Amino acid sequence: MAGMGGETGRGTDQGSQGKDVADPGDRAPEDGTGDAAESAEDLAPTRLPALAVVLAFLVPPVGAVLGHVAVRRTYWRRGLSRLAVAAGWTMTALSASGVLLYLGYQNEVARAEALAAAEEQAQEQMRQAIADSPSYGLVDEEFCQTLTEVAEISPRTEFVTSQEQISGAMVEGYETLAGTDTPNAQVYGDYARYLVSFSDHDVDEHVARAEALQQAVNEDVLACLPLVDETLE
Repeated sequence: MAGMGGETGRGTDQGSQGKDVADPGDRAPEDGTGDAAESAEDLAPTRLPALAVVLAFLVPPVGAVLGHVAVRRTYWRRGLSRLAVAAGWTMTALSASGVLLYLGYQNEVARAEALAAAEEQAQEQMRQAIADSPSYGLVDEEFCQTLTEVAEISPRTEFVTSQEQISGAMVEGYETLAGTDTPNAQVYGDYARYLVSFSDHDVDEHVARAEALQQAVNEDVLACLPLVDETLE
């Protein structure tokens, strides 16, 4: 009886030791590096890799993260998990690039529209200034050509400071402008006579004549613009 008890005890010990030793079938195969990969629970088929691949194309960042999780936790279909990682991050990069390009395009469109609006506003303001000119519609191309020629031979400041700056062509040019239909014809005629008698006038007279001439020229230049640019008519 004692012998049977001893055998029974040994059998119980061996059974206990057998339970402590894991069944080889419950351990994951080595992954090629000599290390056991995952537990037998991770070897069970799972839909996680396939789900990660689908999400990699629908919601790229989520698919990529889920692919990382599948690679680390599941030995089953690991190649599919890695595909989800690669596809997910690639699609994320492409999506981000697309968004940046779209935003850049929208920014360029907005800038172009703002520039076009500013140009149109400037043109409208110019049209209004032209319409407000007393000479609008009363000048022709010949008048504008004469005005340009006189401006080219006149002092840049439109302010004559010495007799040497006055030429016969300048006086003749202003006399020609005085014979036109512009409302400023009188100003040009007075200025031509002023140039002839330049030495007889004081500084205040020089300034007053220069200011009157400048205002007349500004008004007539505005009236000449539609003859040069039809968009300002």
